[in-house]
Amino acid sequence: MSHNLPGIEDNNEDILPPEKRIQQLLLLSSKIELNTNIAARKYYRSGREMISMADVYTKENNLEQAYILYMRFMTLFLETINEHPDYKNVPIEERNLNYRALREVLPIAENIKTKLLEQYSTQYELYQERKALQEFKEKREKKLLSIEKNNIPSNQNVTQEELNTTLNNATVPELNNTYLNNPTSFESRPSNHNLIDFNELDDITLSSNIPTHSNSKIQFNHLKPIVDRSTKPLLNKNTTNPYNLRQIIVPGNLTKRFLEQAQRNTSNNLETCGILAGKLSSNCLIVTHLMIPKQSGTSDSCTTMNEEDIFEFQDKQDLITLGWIHTHPTQTSFMSSVDLHTHYSYQLMMPEAIAIVCAPKYNESNFFFLTPYHGLQVIADCKFVSGFHTHNTDGDIYAIAEHYVLDDNLLVNMVDFR
Repeated sequence: MSHNLPGIEDNNEDILPPEKRIQQLLLLSSKIELNTNIAARKYYRSGREMISMADVYTKENNLEQAYILYMRFMTLFLETINEHPDYKNVPIEERNLNYRALREVLPIAENIKTKLLEQYSTQYELYQERKALQEFKEKREKKLLSIEKNNIPSNQNVTQEELNTTLNNATVPELNNTYLNNPTSFESRPSNHNLIDFNELDDITLSSNIPTHSNSKIQFNHLKPIVDRSTKPLLNKNTTNPYNLRQIIVPGNLTKRFLEQAQRNTSNNLETCGILAGKLSSNCLIVTHLMIPKQSGTSDSCTTMNEEDIFEFQDKQDLITLGWIHTHPTQTSFMSSVDLHTHYSYQLMMPEAIAIVCAPKYNESNFFFLTPYHGLQVIADCKFVSGFHTHNTDGDIYAIAEHYVLDDNLLVNMVDFR
């Protein structure tokens, strides 16, 4: 998605009026509904992460993304959460935390809206000036061509003064005085990289950025992902990002450290799992912590326990959940049907969430995600929420993630709760 001033860098692009652009932001923020297969407490956890990310965006002056998250938080906890069948099981203390946050978020969101309207008004005014000047130039060029073609003999020299006299009927549009006195000042204005180009917000863009679902059925335009299952997945990947996801930066030593912690279980043919968490900075998600919760494992499954310990630690450290990691002690690196359902809850809360599957026997580790236009919908429609089963589908449900980058200079913080 472009973050240049729409209509300024490209004369062929139109820019929407300020109120219309705010409506587009509200459309983005409203695209969150409940999935009853996800515990209500996870929505509360996700809500706190929304606030944390919105606060970072505000500090970075990325006001549009901050406004979207603040408004999404209010939509979820003012209009939606009490419809969840598990809502009554959320502790009163946890509900009260969110109620207090709602009171704090409302004036913040209103203040950001005011600032955005001011920015949009300035941009719209400048865009109108640019458009008027461009129309004037086009009329002038047409008039010159007409004179050269119809009114001026080929052997006749015409002075600039005579041309100006001929063109005196062309009216210069009424523009901002500052711009007229210094025409180059417009082009030299720096673009604001935080602003969203709403001309690119078509239906596909909206659905790719914020998954929506109703009655456990995610509403996506169908797009068949391409993964050749006849070949082994490789970590070498296309650096493009077809789904407009934020980039996840992963410490280079993460899988090594995790396999070291999982070695005892691996030797006993038991799976081990961990949770990836980190922070948001400059619109990038950075994995900083690998947390290994209390768990019980078998040769092909792993069940976490005492998740409250993880939540409490993340709250104290102000960490965002970014995905998970687990081993396949004797199998290759792939996503089983159980893995797909597990990852669904992560990716529904955080579209960029990744699942790392380590296969120590085959010395391979891969980074996967559910395909946004197909996989999420298939898993949402699936009635089997537990146990191994097949998914009958023409498209690929998951694929190698293309939005992560390994950083060998970044070291992971390991926290083992076992």
